[in-house]
Amino acid sequence: MRHFRLTVLVVLCAFIVCACSVTPFGKTPKNSDGSSESAAETTVASAVNSTDTPKYSELVPETTPSETEPSKPLTDEEALEGFENYLYFKIKNLQKILDEDKVPCTWGIATSSKNEIMIMFKSNTGALLRYHINRKSGKTYVTQYSVESNSYYRTRETLNVREYIDRKPTPTPYVIRPSGSTTPKPTPKMVIKVSNQVSKTAVIGGKKYPYKIPKVSITGKNTGAANRRMKSELGKFATKGANARAITYTYHVTDKLVSILVHIANHDTDSYDNYKAYNILISSGRLVKDSTVVKLYGFSSRKFISNAKDAYKAFGAGAPAPAETVKKCVNANVKRASYKYIDPFIARNGHLCFIGNVYFTGGAGKGNRLFDAYSRKPL
Repeated sequence: MRHFRLTVLVVLCAFIVCACSVTPFGKTPKNSDGSSESAAETTVASAVNSTDTPKYSELVPETTPSETEPSKPLTDEEALEGFENYLYFKIKNLQKILDEDKVPCTWGIATSSKNEIMIMFKSNTGALLRYHINRKSGKTYVTQYSVESNSYYRTRETLNVREYIDRKPTPTPYVIRPSGSTTPKPTPKMVIKVSNQVSKTAVIGGKKYPYKIPKVSITGKNTGAANRRMKSELGKFATKGANARAITYTYHVTDKLVSILVHIANHDTDSYDNYKAYNILISSGRLVKDSTVVKLYGFSSRKFISNAKDAYKAFGAGAPAPAETVKKCVNANVKRASYKYIDPFIARNGHLCFIGNVYFTGGAGKGNRLFDAYSRKPL
């Protein structure tokens, strides 16, 4: 029993000695050279220096910061770039519209706030749309202007502008149009044609001559009234007998008029041929007044009549008749220098000319003669 107590006492003394030798909490043990070193550093250093432990490179996280951090808000430039790329995706002929159309598509940033960027877009068809872009997410919805309600309504079109910022445009068959609109039909090319509405043969003195009455057609214009008048006035001439007439015509088309000169001949050496002019305005398809023809080709009525008088004076000069007879004839013609006895027309050379109903100095009565209003000489 005594030996057992001694044994227990020895064990307790040994335990107390060990406890006293442990470093107090929070203290760092010193090396033999007096420097201090943590237990963790000692352990890591020994592991690194160990030939049995492999070396490892720096660890890389499995996710990048961009995947975990929220997206940065869009700048105005990024939003506009993404929107423009989107347009090229949706409108296959956008570049052609921009290069060739008289009314091309237009767009630009209308408003820019902390949370939203709004881009206004106007298509070549007249549609007016607003693209509302969430500055943070890039999600976009569209509103379109309605003329009927004078307000904007939301459409079904949606997109995310962020998806198009770095995306190369590939044209697709899509064109933005106003709601309920249809593709406008192309304007047909204007075609002007002069043909025969009457084509017969006149017999004069046992010989055959053409008897043709003109007809004018202009794409998109109603020329019915002009054609009816020409047929009514020219169709009264007979094709046979003593009053038979040969009817032919020439015409010249300008940028403003279809000018027709009709020649009415009886092939009687005792009288002179007659002429008649018809001028049809291309923009309306209707016959126009003589004064309008003159004005369209750079003359005032006063100047035109003055030139006609000069033409009559020159026409009588040098006539093989007594001077008194010539003077009397010239004065009579000058007095007849008015629209009542003068019909203007456009000749094939593009000159403004006129038909003058004049007296002839040879005593053969009166008839029609053609004059150039510019040169004031007979044709």
